[in-house]
Amino acid sequence: MKILSNIKNYCSAALIVGACAAVTLNSCTENIDESDLYTFTGEMMVDHFENNPDQFSSYLTILGKVHPSKRSSSTMRELLDARGHYTCFAPTNKAIALYLDSLLHMEEPQVSSTNVDEIPDSIAQAIVFNSIIENGDLEAFATTDFEEGALGLTNMNDRYVSISYGTRVANVSEQGDTALATVIYVNTNSAIVEADIEVENGYIHAVDKVLSPSNASISDLIMTTPNTQFFGELLHLTGWDKKMTMYKDQAWEDKYDDIRGEGCGKGSFSAVYPKNRYVGFTIFVETDSIYESKDLKEIEKLKTWVRENNYYDDDTSGGHPTLWDDNYENEDNWLNQFVAYHCLPERLTYNTMVVFANEYGCDASMMKSRTASQFYVNVWEYWETLGKQRRLMKITGCREKGIIQRRINRKSVYNQSTYREAASLMYDPGIYVNSTNKEYDNQALNGFYFTIDDILIWKKEVPTNILNERMRFDITSLFPEFMTNNIRQTRTQNWICNLDYLDNLVSMTDETLFQYLPNRNYESGMGAWMDYQADEFNIQGQYDFTMKLPPVPYTGTYELRYGVWANNNRGMAQIYMGKNPANLPAIGIPIDLRSASGTNPASTGWVAESTIAPAGSDSTAIYENMKTMRNLGFMKGAKYIQVVGGTGRDSQDNLRKIIYTGQFEAGQTYYIRFKSVLTSSSTEFFYDYLEFVPKSVYAGEFNEDIW
Repeated sequence: MKILSNIKNYCSAALIVGACAAVTLNSCTENIDESDLYTFTGEMMVDHFENNPDQFSSYLTILGKVHPSKRSSSTMRELLDARGHYTCFAPTNKAIALYLDSLLHMEEPQVSSTNVDEIPDSIAQAIVFNSIIENGDLEAFATTDFEEGALGLTNMNDRYVSISYGTRVANVSEQGDTALATVIYVNTNSAIVEADIEVENGYIHAVDKVLSPSNASISDLIMTTPNTQFFGELLHLTGWDKKMTMYKDQAWEDKYDDIRGEGCGKGSFSAVYPKNRYVGFTIFVETDSIYESKDLKEIEKLKTWVRENNYYDDDTSGGHPTLWDDNYENEDNWLNQFVAYHCLPERLTYNTMVVFANEYGCDASMMKSRTASQFYVNVWEYWETLGKQRRLMKITGCREKGIIQRRINRKSVYNQSTYREAASLMYDPGIYVNSTNKEYDNQALNGFYFTIDDILIWKKEVPTNILNERMRFDITSLFPEFMTNNIRQTRTQNWICNLDYLDNLVSMTDETLFQYLPNRNYESGMGAWMDYQADEFNIQGQYDFTMKLPPVPYTGTYELRYGVWANNNRGMAQIYMGKNPANLPAIGIPIDLRSASGTNPASTGWVAESTIAPAGSDSTAIYENMKTMRNLGFMKGAKYIQVVGGTGRDSQDNLRKIIYTGQFEAGQTYYIRFKSVLTSSSTEFFYDYLEFVPKSVYAGEFNEDIW
């Protein structure tokens, strides 16, 4: 059984967030101030701190008091004097003095003196660990790498560092005009006063306040934020606030030292166990002004609106009708369902709600530069929300007027030639997600909340129209732990997990080596990886494992498909599926993933489209070949997936296997099992993505698109 630490047991005054003053500007003209930008100096970080004692002497002293880990005898000062790639948000002497003074004058003082030589080790460690990101093999973050929202790597305190932008007065002209300079804020409150100090081992960004992220639970943060009070009340009434206090699995922490070396060198890849197993949440929150604008900022008015529109009464209820009484903590209650559909059981940053990687039009240079400005097509992800009903939320990364956005439950129509959205045929633009809550912190100890521009509701159009489509699930997205612990798409190493780490992995034999491989360097223009979202699970040994399947949005007939990338390193697996994980029936015959046998063109019906229709104009012949393949239980890979030399449709080894066709019930939990049928323990099981496809798509009025 997993032992979870909650927020109240973790709190430390060293993580208290300082207040941020708001500045009102009039008669303004914008002027970007570049005077605070540094260039390369040839120093190590410690050299720069030593050479600038008037600015960093306090920080340098504190670095000498802190050790990188309990097992390390060296100090952080020594670490930052060595080679590596570090991003350091170094607080100035003034920033540290202000911070320690605030701790001294608390109702229960956390320090006895503002002398940096006398502060407790816990305070010193919080200051240092919150200020440093270890970038591993990746380059440190310069301000040109920043996007609004959280940076892609956590700091040494395993917290995200969030970036936002504002302005400050640069100067006032003789005529009284106010010129503004752009200011970069870190974690809402800390302004960068000197940016991009390039040193041999990374970048230093001097800040005017100590980075001190909130240690409140996600619910407490929402309940105490001035513009989210009403939703905070709903969290409390429904009891979801008490269900979202978990923070860390202490049992995993205790066993990590015993198992951390076991994964290295096993199988064909070098992989490591995750050091931590944090628990996290993401909540989408309407601000008070949204409820006020719709005259719904009262429980009874909200109840009337929900009931009159018949929201939540659908087949995801599993035969349990929505209750309209005042027992709000009952998960069948209308208000409980309303709140639950706002909440996800993983910690997502704004930048990890969707993944830009390997989609059509993407290339490696975009990924390496960490920019989303040139991405060609929409990307999306399907997330399961909290609550017994197992409802899905679709988040789309789209571009409008040149700006990349995140929208919830967006429904688009695409031009099938360019795969661009047809704006004139937009079914539902979706609910806009803000990357920040402006002057208010949106990062809690155990997650993030994001404000939205409309009321998020499970209305009948969501399952029957918005989610009535081919749903492609990257396998990594089905494990909340990979999101919360910043494992997904973290390109510094490969990972290995056991049964204790992943809740949705319900059984696994000891012989199963469960490895996660991100495309670490986006090698070969990403083309060596025929993967959806440029990552995969590579499972080895005499594997036998069972996991939960994602839910379906409504009861009906679906195809369940498995994404194939065949090669001679693969093996053969028998697939099982059903509702009882202890007794799953076999589905079909074993699938052979070896390119020399099971996926050759003769057995799958694959024919290159350049052969079928050299000019690309004979769509009838192309669809006839698709029918031939379907009769053999296969489909070509998705054109949406970018690979070397073309797309997923251009390789006979990049396929989709139709596992099962039949009825799935909304609100129910189904399981899938994969078992090796070969005696060799060195073969690989490739596990990349699954597709749930309703009959209206694969056998509807029109042919299913090739994307």
